[in-house]
Amino acid sequence: MYLPKHFSMEDDSKVRDLIASNGFVTALSFPDNTSPYINHFPVMFSQTPSQENVIVGHMAKKNPQWTHFQNNPNCILIVTGPHTYITPRWYKSGRDVPTWNYAVAHLHGKIELVEAFTEQVEILRQLSSFYERPGPKQWEFELPDDLLDEATLTAAIISFRFHIESIEAKFKLSQNRPEIDRQGIIEGLRERTDDLSRSIRELMIESE
Repeated sequence: MYLPKHFSMEDDSKVRDLIASNGFVTALSFPDNTSPYINHFPVMFSQTPSQENVIVGHMAKKNPQWTHFQNNPNCILIVTGPHTYITPRWYKSGRDVPTWNYAVAHLHGKIELVEAFTEQVEILRQLSSFYERPGPKQWEFELPDDLLDEATLTAAIISFRFHIESIEAKFKLSQNRPEIDRQGIIEGLRERTDDLSRSIRELMIESE
């Protein structure tokens, strides 16, 4: 990823928050002698018994991407956070051009396939519990009758743990602009009502 130093995010807690808040990731794998294979999955942070931080998720067994990981476990997960258009009318220092502010992360690592029935059920339980939390009334995890059979569930899905080896995180928040322009952008974003603009404004304020 093109990553100028002033846009690089080195704060692990902010990167983790970005991933936790934007768990629908793009997964790139690299089958031998073919083009990259790309899919999209909901994921979340978890911990192994040895306290290793991993990312867990699952995919349909009919999705051929899982078979690639049997021979080549290397994978990149792309996390796309908030992003928004920045108009030059907010700049205070003079005429310029529009830009786009955003937060993204590229996670490099290896996929460990999880095929055991009990482990897959636990990953499904973790995912549903995590994503149910924002609601006022949570659905209690329970497999439907047609998936209680081990052979049926393991034929339908396959789960995975993603072991993180390195992270590139880019928070492009107009750090290259004069402070007077950054304040103008923060003020201007207050006019917007969409969640993406609000989130970028919050990140800019936090980075002050």
